[in-house]
Amino acid sequence: MKSRYDYILFDLDGTLIASAEGVIEAFEYALSKFGIDPGDRESMKKLVGPVLKESFQKVYHFDSESVEEVLRYYHESYETSGIYKVPLFEGVDDMLSALQDAGKILLVVTAKQQEMAESILRYVGIDRYFRAVVGPNRSESRTDKAAMIKKALSWLELHESAGSPAAEHTVMVGDRFFDIEGAVRDGVDSIGVLYGYGDRQELEKAGATWIAETPEEVVRIIKGTS
Repeated sequence: MKSRYDYILFDLDGTLIASAEGVIEAFEYALSKFGIDPGDRESMKKLVGPVLKESFQKVYHFDSESVEEVLRYYHESYETSGIYKVPLFEGVDDMLSALQDAGKILLVVTAKQQEMAESILRYVGIDRYFRAVVGPNRSESRTDKAAMIKKALSWLELHESAGSPAAEHTVMVGDRFFDIEGAVRDGVDSIGVLYGYGDRQELEKAGATWIAETPEEVVRIIKGTS
């Protein structure tokens, strides 16, 4: 059976790495500076992955002025210790190895700052699998997943697909609704994974092309054997 996809875009938080502990600690630290109770940690897992600025504004109701200050506190905590609390999900290394062996082109596409994402990939030892890491730089205004996927498709068309449209040969793998919605907006198929921080209802509602319970199932879907 012919493999379905040539180019695989991976979300980072909740898809490759279990980053909840460090992210939640940074949220708690930043919110404590404003005397805000962040809520219980289980419910805070939904904060892992979305654009930080939007989470502080939509969930904790920071205005456009105070959000910049709370973001500084967040990064103060996360870049000191949280960045290193990022174990791989079980089976992720084997998944990436199998896809690389099958000749797939792998990219990371994240709302996390690109330089930070690259540091994390090196720290957990999986940077060797990825042809590129696509994320916003510190001055970039658009950081939503659709914008990052579009940026990744442009990179692929420039470097890997001989100038032909890459979207029809590409799949986005992610654990939250914004990964899936971003893929839909850019005309890209998607695989929603259930081992991260989202759930089946969320992913199906967002329009996931496929749902995978494990990294092994991701490989089977991409290879066209599932």
